[in-house]
Amino acid sequence: MEVKRYIEVSERLRRLLDDAEKQAKDIIAQAEERAKKMVADVEEEAKNMKLKVETGEVLDELVKEAEKAAEEEAKKVLEEYERKLSTLKEIPQERIQQAIELILRGVLPQ
Repeated sequence: MEVKRYIEVSERLRRLLDDAEKQAKDIIAQAEERAKKMVADVEEEAKNMKLKVETGEVLDELVKEAEKAAEEEAKKVLEEYERKLSTLKEIPQERIQQAIELILRGVLPQ
């Protein structure tokens, strides 16, 4: 009876081992397939980038980005100068008003 039990356990362990081996092979095959696809995707992207470089598209994109950044910076600078200009325009007007008030005080009786 003991021997029969050992044989049953041994057969069960053998089946479990076979199943585990099969699962491991399936996992490895899936990983290899994913790796191949990833490599193919990277190669395709590299080919596309090379084509863009050869046709000048990358340079065009970089120039467009630089132009956009320069335009945004120019807008900021222009707004700052306009703000400073309006402030400077107000100062002479205030001084003229103060001068007129001083003259009027000096001329008109209080």
